[in-house]
Amino acid sequence: MDGSAQVPNDGMPVPGSRAHDLLLKVLAHIRAEGRVDLSLRQLAQGAGTSHRMLGYYFGTREQLLGYVMRQLSIEYIAQFGGRRPASRAEAIRWTWEQFRDPNNRLQTQLLFTLSNAAAENPDLEISALNSDLDTFAAGLTALGMHEGLDAERATREGRLIVATLLGLYLDFFITRGSTRVDDSYRTLIEWVERSSASA
Repeated sequence: MDGSAQVPNDGMPVPGSRAHDLLLKVLAHIRAEGRVDLSLRQLAQGAGTSHRMLGYYFGTREQLLGYVMRQLSIEYIAQFGGRRPASRAEAIRWTWEQFRDPNNRLQTQLLFTLSNAAAENPDLEISALNSDLDTFAAGLTALGMHEGLDAERATREGRLIVATLLGLYLDFFITRGSTRVDDSYRTLIEWVERSSASA
């Protein structure tokens, strides 16, 4: 079977497919190891398959790790039982709590590993990671429009919020949780609430 037939338009493998089963096995292996600095061959061995099979379904190691990161996001969102944030400020708070949760350490490692790979190789395509960021920005845009912003402003501010949160997250690790990061996070919330109130 063509591997692409098991990957729908949203980029994630179809639940119950061979690709999805392999993805879950790779994720289980990464969780057991507690780290992501594993080669494609090591990931394949841990999942009980070959590196060629992983490459067939997912592409490069970095692309595979992008799928793993998206799977972790799906599992995190599922914890809310269908609840969704009612405002941009609430979405930011939920995301920041996810960032700061020590149980999400693997997502932290994946984010920085994939960001480093993209910085070293500008031609590298990590569609699953890009999709995650685009989906978050789109969600913020929709919330912004619901709060009264016009589409253009809501789109610009949505992407700005994504970029700011990523920057704060990086700052948090560089400064080992500096109080200045928390102060800046609160300033972001205040700015978003002022923007919504002025819409």
